[in-house]
Amino acid sequence: MELQFLDSIEILAHRLGTSMTSLFKITAIIVIALILTNLIRRAINLFSYEIAKNSSGRDAATRVNTLSRVFRYIASVTVYLIAFMLILSELKINIAPILGAAGIVGIAIGFGAQSLVKDYVGGLFILIEDQIRQGDTIKVEGYEGTVEEITLRYVRLRDYDGFVHFIPNGQIRIVTNMGRDFSYATFDITLGYEVNLDKAIKLMQEASEKLRKSLTYKTIVLSDIEISGIDRLNESNLVIKARIKTQAMEHSNIKREYLRLMKLAFQKAKIKPPYAQIVIHRSR
Repeated sequence: MELQFLDSIEILAHRLGTSMTSLFKITAIIVIALILTNLIRRAINLFSYEIAKNSSGRDAATRVNTLSRVFRYIASVTVYLIAFMLILSELKINIAPILGAAGIVGIAIGFGAQSLVKDYVGGLFILIEDQIRQGDTIKVEGYEGTVEEITLRYVRLRDYDGFVHFIPNGQIRIVTNMGRDFSYATFDITLGYEVNLDKAIKLMQEASEKLRKSLTYKTIVLSDIEISGIDRLNESNLVIKARIKTQAMEHSNIKREYLRLMKLAFQKAKIKPPYAQIVIHRSR
């Protein structure tokens, strides 16, 4: 009886020791995972802070913050997943069936959420490649407007009429960004065939000089007018094509002001707008 009792105590002590060892290992895994996650988060925050500090503009800082949030989330999920697998292994739980079931569930979810994954992947590349910034005016998928928000899921766009469009990132194929570096205010100046071309071109250049000297627009206009020459010969008029380089997104304002100055200059020079001409033949 005493031998059996001692054997029972020895077995119990062995199991208790094993359990305590496993408990200690599990606790160590959890603590290390928490410390590692915290260190990675701090490193990502520090790295993103340095990049944002050296970046110019609020939109660049916003993009950096969004990317750092994504990387923090990915890092945390990866560390916790590894820790979870190690804990299961320490508890002597066979993780092979779990991995198999997870793979099947993952495939099922993948088929059902292909568009969602595509949106997130597309959004990640849009942010990394800096294709679009908050405040840019863009044309995308048949819509034109100002970018109000960029997330990993969608781009929120507000058009000229004030309507808001939510465009999933996975559907974005071609983006025309009109808010980068500089813009061009383009003009099609229509003149009658009777107008002296040299005089009209001189008036166009004088209007451009007046625009550049204006207190309101001198910092917005980046160059003198570029006159390409006659672009089209129509039945009753000809078209002179020209453009003025402006700061990004200021082309519309410059175009309106320049056309106002040209209207005044043509009026002063008594250059009338061309009218459609119709030739009537009278039969005798």
